[in-house]
Amino acid sequence: MKYIATIIISVFAFFFSPNDTAEDAIAAIKQGKVSDLIKLFDEKVSIKLINQEDVLSKAQAEANIKVFFDKHPVKNFTNTHVSSTNANFQYLTGNLETSNGKYRVSILIRRGLISQFRIETDND
Repeated sequence: MKYIATIIISVFAFFFSPNDTAEDAIAAIKQGKVSDLIKLFDEKVSIKLINQEDVLSKAQAEANIKVFFDKHPVKNFTNTHVSSTNANFQYLTGNLETSNGKYRVSILIRRGLISQFRIETDND
């Protein structure tokens, strides 16, 4: 009986624990770890990197984001807003400071996976 209770609690915690995709994305961006960030992506994702925008596969997105972070090493990332419209959608925005400039980052998370990832020039 003790094992059944443990299994039930574990399953419940897995399915109903707070979604930490946003926290994991923030940590990956702060560290410039593209491989950690890509693990959070859906199989197809809408990507905008400065002026280039497209819907890409996870592998294509990884290649493009890696090129961006290689050219723009991360100095700092500050999360400015995380909101949840319901359990299935989260929106995250932040300010990215790199060695080559400042950028705005916005991420849409659907059902625990990143479906939209944007890095745009900060016009401040």
